Amino acid sequence: MNAKQPFQLIGFLLLFGALFSGSWFLWLFGGLFFFLPAAQDWWQARLGRWLRMEWSADQSRVMPGTPVHVTIKLHNRSWLPLPATWLRITLPDHVTVDGADESSVHNQRMIVLLRLDVPARRSAARALVLTPHKRGTIWLTDVQTQTMPLFAGEATPVLLPLSFSLLVYPSPLPLPPIAFEETEPDGNSLSRQRRQEDPTFLRGVRPYSPGDRMKQIHWKATAKTNALQTRLFEHTARSNWRLVGHILPSYEPKLQKHNDAENERTISFLAALSIYCRKRSLGYELFLTVKQRGREMYHVPAGSGKTHHLQIMTHLAQLHHFFTTPLASLLRRLEESSSKEAILLITPRLDEQTAASIERLQRRGHKVAVLDVSEEEPVLRRYEAAADRRRKVVAR
Repeated sequence: MNAKQPFQLIGFLLLFGALFSGSWFLWLFGGLFFFLPAAQDWWQARLGRWLRMEWSADQSRVMPGTPVHVTIKLHNRSWLPLPATWLRITLPDHVTVDGADESSVHNQRMIVLLRLDVPARRSAARALVLTPHKRGTIWLTDVQTQTMPLFAGEATPVLLPLSFSLLVYPSPLPLPPIAFEETEPDGNSLSRQRRQEDPTFLRGVRPYSPGDRMKQIHWKATAKTNALQTRLFEHTARSNWRLVGHILPSYEPKLQKHNDAENERTISFLAALSIYCRKRSLGYELFLTVKQRGREMYHVPAGSGKTHHLQIMTHLAQLHHFFTTPLASLLRRLEESSSKEAILLITPRLDEQTAASIERLQRRGHKVAVLDVSEEEPVLRRYEAAADRRRKVVAR
């Protein structure tokens, strides 16, 4: 028997007595016992319209282990107070919470309970400190709330909509000593085969040609000449680095092995290399052995600067539930490049097939370095073609 049935029984007895006695007081009093449960149902059904949740945080993009201060406000727009109102917040289990009334881990989820006493037509606020410890995106779309019921029965939960996201970047791991100038492609002097433009230095303008990019149009010169003019940049021989990340399948049935730990190490070293290139203003592009929107590989175009660095870190933080592709097929695509490129391969598994692909890249004139992250201490291996080795012998 629930809490509403005794009220309905008392109301039925009062109405039955009023039927024989004709007392208007019994009619009203008995009807009140039927009205109260109906009023409780009506209140619970419309409670979500009178409550509004507000969530604010001091940061939206953090590194693992960084505390995030959160303020939660519950606005009550009804004319009734809401004492002993509980908020139930669900977070990933790697997030630690300070400032909650109760917290527990259930089914790999962190359950946080907060108690608020909200007056009528007022608001109540609570402060929390969230500390994530793994990369990824923490989403919150709703918060479950429970208020004190009018009767002694169970409270009916109400879902309040909420929009909050916290991006956690991958934690960079320490890199071995890297000398990028020792692994750059040959031909650092200007040549017709390796002429590239540096957008940092402007050397003039020329008439517009079909196919020119809109962002390269010089609008001031266009206004003066009444014809479209395209910017011309100084030539440079410094090429962009190609960072190739080898992501293994999450589970390999033949080996009966989970590769989540190896993939996390690879992503952490890719984040460390992105920070390294950002500090030294090096241009680079990223390739991953992961399918991307129908493509056979995950590719972020070349760039440098803060915006490009944040784009790379965001892609690495959101890399979940992926389908991998063979590393050999990705390296085969890089062989087709006509210009000599500097390739840095980050892999947790350096096998014979990968070594054969590296040898073919060297024959094409590419410079290849491999960062082996299979062990606790990463090892940087530089591969040299036979022509380079002969050139060193002659120089001696």
